[in-house]
Amino acid sequence: MRDTLLGPLVIPEKAEYAPRFAALARAEAPALQVGFVERQEGGTLLLERRDGAFDYWLTPEGAQIILQNGMLHGTRGFGEGLLASELSAPLAHIRGLKNGYSDRFHTYLDGNDRAVARTYRCLFTRGETSDIALRSGPVQTVQMRENCRSLDQEFTNIYWVTPGARRIVQSRQWAGPYIGALSTRVVE
Repeated sequence: MRDTLLGPLVIPEKAEYAPRFAALARAEAPALQVGFVERQEGGTLLLERRDGAFDYWLTPEGAQIILQNGMLHGTRGFGEGLLASELSAPLAHIRGLKNGYSDRFHTYLDGNDRAVARTYRCLFTRGETSDIALRSGPVQTVQMRENCRSLDQEFTNIYWVTPGARRIVQSRQWAGPYIGALSTRVVE
């Protein structure tokens, strides 16, 4: 994946990108900067479609990251992936900028192509206010932390949320034991 935060996305004539991605790039689709934290890799994904609260972001290779109002809902094409998440309670805390506890439910695809459900208990805490640099300029955000645990796993997600629109503009979210943490930042 390529990083195009500093300039426009240019698709070379003979690039081996997925045809859907190349078409989105030519149409100047909205972009999302994504990093795979543990792998220290990253690039730009393009918005393939929006379905209500769900945004489907496409990699140049044709894999997908699905966000629900900015929270990671699922992944496709990255190996053992996150099939789906139940995020109604976590979203209420994050977008409401509220402290408290709630549960989070994930369904993963394991190495044997079986769906495995996991439940996590999460603590939400409101953090400091800071500015996030977007292409359009700095945006004021409130940092929200989500510390989650199950019997044998734990992870921390961090969200930078605009106080007025309650929109997640940057995040660090756990995608599961195979993928690890993803960082996201909207490109505007």
